[in-house]
Amino acid sequence: MFLRALLPIVFLGSAAVAQDGDLCPMTDDQANCVRVLACIGDQGRWFHGRAFGRGEGTLAGVVNDGVLCQGTWTSRNAMGLGQADVVCDDGATIGVLYFYQDEYTGTAIGRGASSTGDKVQSWSGEHVLDYFRNGDPGAEAVLKCGAQDIPIS
Repeated sequence: MFLRALLPIVFLGSAAVAQDGDLCPMTDDQANCVRVLACIGDQGRWFHGRAFGRGEGTLAGVVNDGVLCQGTWTSRNAMGLGQADVVCDDGATIGVLYFYQDEYTGTAIGRGASSTGDKVQSWSGEHVLDYFRNGDPGAEAVLKCGAQDIPIS
């Protein structure tokens, strides 16, 4: 369900929390905490974080070059559309519109742009790694950012 996948797209501000694949300290049931991945531009720059909440919330994470980012997200309507707005420690801002859900993996997919002019593509959801395994549960999850293949665990 797209809304379920979108609901946890929120930045809390702690890179340590955002990078830990098992830790969602704001929840008791893990159901409203999901992984968020994004490609920023086409030079292999990527974001890894967590989103928290239901219907709206916060998100936090880190870019692969160490820049911390945090923001908010909200669902915009019953069709599963939503928006995330992110601010990074290097001064860059990112806006993403979530407009699609992969039914097989429950992954929300978004597109947007940064204040530096880079295109941004993002994915989030409880089963986002399954999305990057292309239906093969035994395969390694690989995020493709430009020419870069980034293994994700």
